[in-house]
Amino acid sequence: MAESGVSSSWPEVGVVVCTRGDRPEMLREALKGIEAQDYPGRVATVVVFDGNDPDPDLVSDDPARPVKVVRNSRQRGLPAARNCGILTHGDEVEWVAFCDDDDTWLPTRVRVQIEALRRHPDAVFATCGSLIVHPEWTRHIPLDKERVPFTDLLDGRQPAMHPSGFLARRAALVGDEVGLFSETIPSGYGEDYEMLLRAAKYAPIVHVPGEHLHVAMHGQSHFAGRWDTIAEALQWLLERYPEIRTSRKGYSRLAGQVAFTRVAVGRRAEALRWAARAFATDPREIRSYGVAVIALLRLNPVWVVRRMEARGFGAP
Repeated sequence: MAESGVSSSWPEVGVVVCTRGDRPEMLREALKGIEAQDYPGRVATVVVFDGNDPDPDLVSDDPARPVKVVRNSRQRGLPAARNCGILTHGDEVEWVAFCDDDDTWLPTRVRVQIEALRRHPDAVFATCGSLIVHPEWTRHIPLDKERVPFTDLLDGRQPAMHPSGFLARRAALVGDEVGLFSETIPSGYGEDYEMLLRAAKYAPIVHVPGEHLHVAMHGQSHFAGRWDTIAEALQWLLERYPEIRTSRKGYSRLAGQVAFTRVAVGRRAEALRWAARAFATDPREIRSYGVAVIALLRLNPVWVVRRMEARGFGAP
């Protein structure tokens, strides 16, 4: 054990927190959660400010939990900001973890993932379970398996595998094994799901069940209401990963999501076409029914989203 209190037998973990600077209180809570990790090794954090000036008050020279702030030197957007953070960390960092500026890690987050990865030396990517926290409720989404293969992810985004629980081998991100976050996906929407697909193609992802972070659901998503952007990104995913079409559940889910984005902007005919594709692929896809009801009854889709969130469901 070094004088700093850091054990040299545990690999150094670098953390990337991206922010626009518009949620300063939440950002400070996120950093407190990182500082409070019970991980015996060094955890070094880089806070990437995307489009605004870094806050020097966040800097810390704590040898066990240092914090550095930088401005995003790449193109604007979350994927590029995350890549900036990955590349800011040096080769001494073996694993890179991510945390959204409005989420909070619990003390076990890093340690349990490194322990799990030691049991699976072939793995380069890990996720962990979380507790979704809404002002009026909390919900744990279970995923009781320790390895998640590529075929499982073709069925759709796994809500239990939140990006604030991502941990990846840095060499795999900066090298050819997995690569950096995609900066070509439209507006960066769904970049976390795309990264999971790419990582799982290389090797099954390690998942640690349980509750190891708090994910905030508070209606302040930077994509809230950007329906055209979301539709473009979803169709990009379908084109980039044709394997999704081999999964009835996965394709119908994405088609249903595209249908909802179309009805949300008043393009009812296009919405019904996508809803029909979702229904034809898998009649169990509930979004196809929901879109038909919204289109035919001319309901306000924003009202529908708010009602779903109030009952503990994410946006369609």
